Amino acid sequence: MTTDDDLTPRGHGPTPEIILASLLGDGAENAEVGLFIYDDDGKYVAINRYGAELLGYDRSDLLTRDVGDFTEGGIDRSVLLLRDRREGVRLVHRKDGSTVPVAFVVCSTQVSSLWFYLAVAWEIDPDDPRADSAR
Repeated sequence: MTTDDDLTPRGHGPTPEIILASLLGDGAENAEVGLFIYDDDGKYVAINRYGAELLGYDRSDLLTRDVGDFTEGGIDRSVLLLRDRREGVRLVHRKDGSTVPVAFVVCSTQVSSLWFYLAVAWEIDPDDPRADSAR
């Protein structure tokens, strides 16, 4: 006999919100892509494990930084405030001084009444033709 509190198998009804939040949180933390959440000022508010590894920083260091701190010329604030989806390739500077081309997708998201930006980034091979467009 099951109750409403039991987990329901996929395709057999809604999954409780607390389980969804836990799965999303664990999935995001362990994803093999960098997940960066930042505010309207470009300040990071959350970063997953891979994102910190990608840039070569401790997460606590990154949470004191600006999204533009890792690209040549920083970030154009007018582009930063666009709520539309953006994607591209950029060359990012790591803590050790090396650079790496990354592909990214950015979109806005809302938590309660606050707007944030979610950037998903992953390293691409320097021989990838897209790496030539990195700036």
